[in-house]
Amino acid sequence: MAWEVYARQVIRTGEPAITITKMGRIALNKLASEILDTVHATHVLLLWDKDAQKCGIKVSNSKEAGAYTLTAGLNGNGTGFSAVTFLNYIRYDWTETRSFNAEWDKVEKLLVFSIPKEHFGTNGDRRFPAGALKRPRGSSKVNKQEDLIPTT
Repeated sequence: MAWEVYARQVIRTGEPAITITKMGRIALNKLASEILDTVHATHVLLLWDKDAQKCGIKVSNSKEAGAYTLTAGLNGNGTGFSAVTFLNYIRYDWTETRSFNAEWDKVEKLLVFSIPKEHFGTNGDRRFPAGALKRPRGSSKVNKQEDLIPTT
């Protein structure tokens, strides 16, 4: 019998890391979460540097416009939040889950991570181009994703 080695899918790292999931969530690994815990962060702002293709997760407070609430993982292994509109805004392709190493800027209280160029140009829902969606004519409610009409 010939044995085959299974290539582990989850890679553990000793560095702070940010994962963008195919569900449109931004997840912070345990080390990144611990960094935010040291400054008592409960909310964050998302920052975008288009020229450098860098994202920033900045410590915020709940009253700040656009602040995201950090949600702790079930086992205390990290935190995260939904970021679909942000990912669509920057035209990030979130059809696959990907992780990125992050660095902590102590002065700005900011986690910074770069996203390679090849991960841009579309959004996670490939049925529609990135951009606004509008309701069908005569409808005040949208009950299903299929009811949405892309605007281009």
